[in-house]
Amino acid sequence: MASIEYRPKRTRVIAYVDKHKHSFPLGKVAKKTAQRFANNIDTLLHERRCNLPFSREVSNWLADLDDSIYSLLADQGLVGPRAKAGTLGEFIEQYIAGRTDVSERRHEKLRQAKGRMIEFLGDVDLRTVTAGAADEYSRWLLKQVAATTAQKECQIAAQFFRHACRKEMIPRNPFEGVSVGTSTNDERQMFLAKNVITKVIDTCPDWQWRTVVALARYGGLRCSSEIALLKWSDIHWDTERFTVTSPKTKRYGKGTRIVPIFPELRPYLDEAFSMAGEGESWVIPMLAGEPTKNLGTTFKKIIRGAGLEPWPKPFQNLRASRQTELEQSFPTYVVCKWMGNTPSVAHKHYLTVTEDHFQQATENWGQTGDKLGTQPPVLPRTESQQKTRTPKKVRENATFAEVVAILENGRVAGTGFEPATSRL
Repeated sequence: MASIEYRPKRTRVIAYVDKHKHSFPLGKVAKKTAQRFANNIDTLLHERRCNLPFSREVSNWLADLDDSIYSLLADQGLVGPRAKAGTLGEFIEQYIAGRTDVSERRHEKLRQAKGRMIEFLGDVDLRTVTAGAADEYSRWLLKQVAATTAQKECQIAAQFFRHACRKEMIPRNPFEGVSVGTSTNDERQMFLAKNVITKVIDTCPDWQWRTVVALARYGGLRCSSEIALLKWSDIHWDTERFTVTSPKTKRYGKGTRIVPIFPELRPYLDEAFSMAGEGESWVIPMLAGEPTKNLGTTFKKIIRGAGLEPWPKPFQNLRASRQTELEQSFPTYVVCKWMGNTPSVAHKHYLTVTEDHFQQATENWGQTGDKLGTQPPVLPRTESQQKTRTPKKVRENATFAEVVAILENGRVAGTGFEPATSRL
């Protein structure tokens, strides 16, 4: 058990590690601080002997230790060397470089989040970022970007600092529990009807653009990552299916999926095949397998050329519209297999209520609902109404048939079959 030795100008804790005496000079500190140090040394030694992970209390204590004291523990083999946190920018850049499991587009999003963090917090020491600073940063984000982007970048910030915690560079994650904005924005979700897409396709400058729009709207492919990687060897004409390569889901063990060649899509694939040059491997040669190529600017010009105003998330809403259509005819788990997402993601970000849903609901109500349901309901008689009903008494010496007829019509008097007498 660790002991405390008090001196006029210094205090030290003495502990025995593997039967060897070790002292830890603390300088001039309060007795309470020295006692806490001794207690944590005892707990640390116990956990080390039992080969247990450090408890939360010990971990937080180690994180708060001065570098010189921590170095004494490290020199005696009680803890590992303290990782150097460095600046916020250096740490995030190292983290991004180590994420070889994600696409280059994801790297770009991480770097955008890094840029805004440093713009607000500065390129400070990683350990100086507090929970209060995280709250202030989240509120500042709401003034700079859309609410959905603010929420996403707070999640990315928490991801950065969670990694720093796991590497024991910082004792706790300042972004833990920080939430701002919203993860969805229904105002940016739109269902694009086929007549709208027909106008857009007719305005496309060439067959490649027509195929791109058709693959996004009628095939449900992500643009441009999945469309750019589509090869003619992926088209299985005999089985009316094609294989989609997806960089986004590859890290989840779902790098490819099989999708039907839907009837609406087939004419555009036929046209593209007839226009493909000899030996051409890519379905869309202008993309040439570059999944990060930006098509948004040109696509918005095409939409305006069709006499329409560009809608939010141009390609995302094409894909979402296809999933909404397919959900009307196929089970959710089947549609999600074809689209390469999950039911929770589909319900949150893809599926929308269309005008057809409202129209079908009003048109089919009289056919599918109970016809009596359109009539005013028949309410039970009130007590006063029941009292004003005129009862019919059974005459004396009535036949059995007369009694049955009165019972069937519910016209029995309140006093019963027999006439009332004063003697009973």
